[in-house]
Amino acid sequence: MSTANYVLTRRKMKSIRLRVVPPAGEIKVSAPPGVPKHFIDQFVQEKSDWIERQRSQIKLMDPPLEIDAKACKERLEQRVPELLEYWQARLGVKCTGWRTRKMKSRWGSCNINTRRINLNLVLGALDDLLLEYVVVHELVHLHERYHNKRFYAWLEQMLPDWREREAGLRAVPLY
Repeated sequence: MSTANYVLTRRKMKSIRLRVVPPAGEIKVSAPPGVPKHFIDQFVQEKSDWIERQRSQIKLMDPPLEIDAKACKERLEQRVPELLEYWQARLGVKCTGWRTRKMKSRWGSCNINTRRINLNLVLGALDDLLLEYVVVHELVHLHERYHNKRFYAWLEQMLPDWREREAGLRAVPLY
């Protein structure tokens, strides 16, 4: 069997990373600059069974949620300020600002150095409970950078039903 087609990105890292990306099952490989191409080809070839399993799983996935970006942004601009005001007071933290972005692999992010949060535009199409969960999750990072016991203790204290909300987010295809 010949080597599968893949997109190669060279970056400063210690080992090769292989991903199969929805919706088409594209193969993406990241590798350190010094790794020879023939070695990467061999690596991808050795992972061919795993790649096919991943592609089979992707075919079973629901299609991504179709959204009206303008409507989602408007809805977030209405809802997020009041959520931030309420939860910053409850958590005793202050973020410097927030913005929306179309993200392929996450619902939100928090830059703890700038104290700014980013929210996925798709949240504007989802239930308020899921939006609230992401806002609280990102604000908790201003107390605790990592997803460790302290982080989850904060989350549990603020949103006892956070697991159900997180499960609701996991049910929404995001890619």
